[in-house]
Amino acid sequence: GNIGPIKFSSYQRVSGNADMIQEVLLARRMPPWHADRHYGAFVNDNSLTLEEGRMLLRWIEQGAPRGEGPDPLASATPPAETWALGEPDAILQIPEPQRIPANGILPYRHVKVPVPFESDAWVKSVVVKPDNRRVVHHIIVRVQEPGQGRPDAGNEDDAFLIGWAPGAPEIFFPENTGKLIKKGSSLDFEIHYTTSGREETDQSRIGIYLHSEPPPLTLKTRAAYNLEFEVQRGEKENVSATYAVRKDTMLYDLSPHMHMRGQWFKFEALFPDGRKEMLLSVPDYDFAWQHTYRLKTPRRLPAGTWILCTGGFDNTNLKPGNPNPRVPLRFGEQSFDEMFIGFMGMAELPANPSQPLARN
Repeated sequence: GNIGPIKFSSYQRVSGNADMIQEVLLARRMPPWHADRHYGAFVNDNSLTLEEGRMLLRWIEQGAPRGEGPDPLASATPPAETWALGEPDAILQIPEPQRIPANGILPYRHVKVPVPFESDAWVKSVVVKPDNRRVVHHIIVRVQEPGQGRPDAGNEDDAFLIGWAPGAPEIFFPENTGKLIKKGSSLDFEIHYTTSGREETDQSRIGIYLHSEPPPLTLKTRAAYNLEFEVQRGEKENVSATYAVRKDTMLYDLSPHMHMRGQWFKFEALFPDGRKEMLLSVPDYDFAWQHTYRLKTPRRLPAGTWILCTGGFDNTNLKPGNPNPRVPLRFGEQSFDEMFIGFMGMAELPANPSQPLARN
């Protein structure tokens, strides 16, 4: 039910792709997980263990034998679910189909969608359902409170509700957290469309899951970003950005964001006492998979901590997928431009947090 082209629902479908499976495993392109296993543990880690990978490769090298008995995949593969987290409390769709031309470079579109809630709503998850994956590059949904201008124009960190790109997980927000949508708000759908060579339409939607009562902590999406970098043509450069933690805070997830020339990305915590800790290392960044890495154990960050994001760009003709190594790289919204952003899911702790919230 996701973006993969193959459904492994029978022995025949698996064995028929055995050579391809062997190739992508050995090249470490699949499963799509890019965190260095030496740093951190993550709830949504879908990589194979070393022994699992060896077992699968041995089976392929032995000729992918069928084995005895009924095909276990025939009964083990459930039908794709429309909503993996269950039926949402509310489903909001773009009011009118968006028309996408066959060709050209398209600016981001902003579509306003009113929310149906008659009182303040605390959200425990949002799932984005792109309608037309051929043309939807990404979707970011922000909360626009009553009387507020467009929420991407100054306070977007506070307004950020959810983002979708290929690889985005469908999971609930961390335990004890939620995001607030105030009564009378609307949602701003920022949609980046790319053309497919023919005229297309899209009417994407989201599913919203609600808490029955306010959670202890308010989840926010924060970001360390660099808007001023420049990488000359034919060069490789390292870039950095920082974020200051001003109050005691719980850190839940990390999302590196670069474009096609992105090569590697790291998140490090610089603590007030001088300690330094690697939170996430992505040594082989892949723009095709926009992962959110959810920490298995949330990390408590004391006030005064700095988050340091560092990464590398490769603007040479040796970088696969580089759309144009003959021009300098600068920050820009289109995929042939570049970005350097480290997104973080965080919640500030109250002055006297309860023991379960402050344990880590």
